[in-house]
Amino acid sequence: MDKALRDIKPFIPIEDYSWLLLIITVAVGVVIGYLLFKRVYKSTLKGCKIDCEKYYFYKFSNIDWSNPKKAAYLATRYGLVLAKDRRRKELFRQLREHLEQYKYKQEITKVDETTMSYYNLYKQVCDESL
Repeated sequence: MDKALRDIKPFIPIEDYSWLLLIITVAVGVVIGYLLFKRVYKSTLKGCKIDCEKYYFYKFSNIDWSNPKKAAYLATRYGLVLAKDRRRKELFRQLREHLEQYKYKQEITKVDETTMSYYNLYKQVCDESL
């Protein structure tokens, strides 16, 4: 009986590549997922660029100036999004200088005519650009 046990050959070592296959599969999955996400994201934004600008222009042009502090913050937020080219950036910089006086004070007076003229000028230029 002892001789029968000696005739059995030892196990052959088999290389285990499961970790390598898992890493390669995950890496390929991440790359494919990133490419799909990038493609979907770009296609979504391509259709949204004009619509988003129109949306922000609509929000910018319909600001309620009865509360000057809130209106100044909203005009700054939406105006910054609309400032795309050199002309609009310059006009927005001038508008922002006039809006600063309404942002940080607790007691705020009514919006003056120069600020409203800068606001209307910027609104007109943005409307022409869209």
